[in-house]
Amino acid sequence: MKPRRCKHSTDYDLFLDFPATKSHLAELLGVARSTLVTWENIAFWRITSFRDAYPKKADGSRDRESPLSPYQAWVLSRVGRLMAQLRRSERVRGYILQNPNDFSKYSYTKAQKQLAKIGA
Repeated sequence: MKPRRCKHSTDYDLFLDFPATKSHLAELLGVARSTLVTWENIAFWRITSFRDAYPKKADGSRDRESPLSPYQAWVLSRVGRLMAQLRRSERVRGYILQNPNDFSKYSYTKAQKQLAKIGA
C-alpha cells in the first residue's frame, strides 16, 4: 500500500450528508483509490449491513459501482483507522469478525445522533 497523503485522515469517524464515489471518498480520506477499494472489499465480504447498503441490479446482484452511502463511507473510515492501527488486513478482518457491532447501522445511527447533540 502507498503511504497516506494525510496521516491523520482516519483518526475520526467520517459523516457525510451525501452519497460519494470511491474516488471522492479516497480523496477525503487521503488515500489512493486502490487502497479504498481494498478496504471496501474487506467490508463487503464481512459486514452484512455494508453489503446490503448497495442497490441491487435487475439480476439481483449488488451494484458495487454505485456511489457509496453515508453509512458505507462511515464504515470505510473505521476500516481505514483499523488498518492504520493494526497494519495487516488479516488482523482487520479478524477484528471485524469479532466485533461486528462496531460496524452496524445501529452504531452508525447512535454515533450520528451523538454528533448532532454536540452540534446543537
